[in-house]
Amino acid sequence: MADENSIELLKGVDLFSELSEDQLSQLASLVITNDYGRDETIILEKDESTRALFLIADGEVKVYVTGTDGKETILTLLSRGDSFGEMSLIDGEPRSASVKAVQPTKVLIIRREHFLELLRTTPELATGLLMQMSRRLRNANRQIGSLATMSVYGRVAGTILSLIEDRGVRIHGRNGEMVTVIRNRPTQQQFAEMSGTTRETVSRVFSTLSRNGTISLMGKDLVISEESKLHDLNPKD
Repeated sequence: MADENSIELLKGVDLFSELSEDQLSQLASLVITNDYGRDETIILEKDESTRALFLIADGEVKVYVTGTDGKETILTLLSRGDSFGEMSLIDGEPRSASVKAVQPTKVLIIRREHFLELLRTTPELATGLLMQMSRRLRNANRQIGSLATMSVYGRVAGTILSLIEDRGVRIHGRNGEMVTVIRNRPTQQQFAEMSGTTRETVSRVFSTLSRNGTISLMGKDLVISEESKLHDLNPKD
C-alpha cells in the first residue's frame, strides 16, 4: 500500500504535477526511502551501479563535478520537492555528476525499470521529464559559459540567475515594488563553488551588487531588486 507521505511529496514535484491520484498512488507504491547524514555521498560521478530517480523528501543536497585537479564545482543545490538522476533513467549511462547531502537528508528512490514502465503508459510524465531536463540543461549551459568566458561578476550573476529560475519567488518589496527572493540562500562558500571562484571574491561581488541596488541580503534570504542588471553582467541565455 502506498505511503500517504510519499503521495503528498510526489504531488508537489513538478515532474509529477499532471498525474492523477491513481497514478500517484501507483508511483508511490514503488518508492524506496533512504536517509543520508550530512556530507554523506548519495551518488558518485561515473557510478554505474545505481540507475534510479531520487526525490528529496527532506534536507538539501549539492550536485557537483570534480575536475582533474580535484576541485569541486557545484552545479546546483536541491532541496525538498526537487529531484535528480533523470538522465540515467533515460539512457542508462553512468552518472554524470556526484551528489552529496549538505544536511541530513531523506530521499525517495524510484528504480529505473519501475519508472520506465510507468513512462510507457503515462505520456504526461514524459512531457514533464523533458521540461525538467531542458531547464537543467539551460542552467548548465549558462554556468559553463560563465566559467569559460566571463569575469567573476558575470559568473556570480549567472549563478544568481540560475537560482532565480530554479527557486526564485516573486513578492512585493518594502516599497510595493516587485522583487525576487531566493529563500535560504546558499552560503558564500557554496556560491564560490558554483561560480568557480573564491569565497572572498563572492563577498566582494555581493558588496558591489548590494551598493548599486541589484541585490540585498535579508537574514537567510537573497533579494533581487534589479534582475536586468544581472543579465547585463551575464547576457548568455
